[in-house]
Amino acid sequence: MRESIRPSVLQHLALAAGLAATATASGFAPLPAHAVPGQEPGRAVVMVSGVVSVTPFTTPERACRRGLSAGNTWGLLRDDLTKRGFRVYTAPLMDTPGQPVPPNIDTADRGPFGDCPPQLPLDLTVTSVEATDIGGRKLVAFINELHRRYGVKEIDVVAHSLGGIFSRQALRELRESRSPVRVRSFTTLGSPWEPVMLAIPPGPTPADAEAACDGFALCKEIRAGLLQLPSLKPIIDAFQPEQFLPWTRKQAGVLDNVPVTLVSGTLFTKPGGIPDKWPNDGFVQESAALARSVDAGVLPQRVCLRFPFSHSASTSRLVQAPESDAITWNGAVASVIDQAIRTAGTRQQLPNRFGCPTP
Repeated sequence: MRESIRPSVLQHLALAAGLAATATASGFAPLPAHAVPGQEPGRAVVMVSGVVSVTPFTTPERACRRGLSAGNTWGLLRDDLTKRGFRVYTAPLMDTPGQPVPPNIDTADRGPFGDCPPQLPLDLTVTSVEATDIGGRKLVAFINELHRRYGVKEIDVVAHSLGGIFSRQALRELRESRSPVRVRSFTTLGSPWEPVMLAIPPGPTPADAEAACDGFALCKEIRAGLLQLPSLKPIIDAFQPEQFLPWTRKQAGVLDNVPVTLVSGTLFTKPGGIPDKWPNDGFVQESAALARSVDAGVLPQRVCLRFPFSHSASTSRLVQAPESDAITWNGAVASVIDQAIRTAGTRQQLPNRFGCPTP
């Protein structure tokens, strides 16, 4: 049984109209086509996906020619941003330890996609079931490879779900290593900045699941499946408060002068539910996606946006909702990313914490 109020087509249209009005009023007005930052020499958009996904390496000139152009997370948004004039690279990511992305994936839940560009070796391929420091280190190596091979000097990072965690680790290491690549902006979609309900508490009993999910059937189902996968233990452990909160505090200073856009999915609601659990996108609650309790030392400059969408296309399918109800599969989200990148250079002129929840 769904613990949600499904948005209608009219609600979607109202949301889009309201978002456009809000964007214009707050300075997120569309810029002329010639002002696309991704067209400038040495500048690129880097997209990083998360857990339980497979993303092939793609370049602005070459994506997968069969099926989804960039896998089951970025297929739609990558194409949309490319059409808007941005130079987009997708970071390679596998959901199986110790394997680079294969050239063809034909199973329905992972694609399908094929006839992709030559894929990169394992040391440049993030594995979504490994420790965040390892994934972050591989992402750093990938970004430095973009600099070496393609002359990329400045990046706008767009990350989904766990990809936001890998990216935050990578951004810290880029800064500490004095990488020649500068981070211009950072946008996260359904990415946790606080511990998520799926991972806490760690106990496997029904009572634990009930407490962690506040009775949310989809959350309990997904959580039970995750706890049965030994390969995901490093990720689940990383989201326990005793690990995640100190790790977050270590990010202080990393995002200084980097404008951040936080996007949350809010498809699932529950009247009278625990505020820290609802609304959520099926995986990540709004408060975590919008970094409610993260202080200015870690996240100094932020804008927050909400959509009545699920965490991913696969999440939508689980509840028999359209794939377009997913945060990674809707053109309105592409518009937000577009404006976040275009206005990054002038973001300091806008009100900070616009649309963001109070601590």
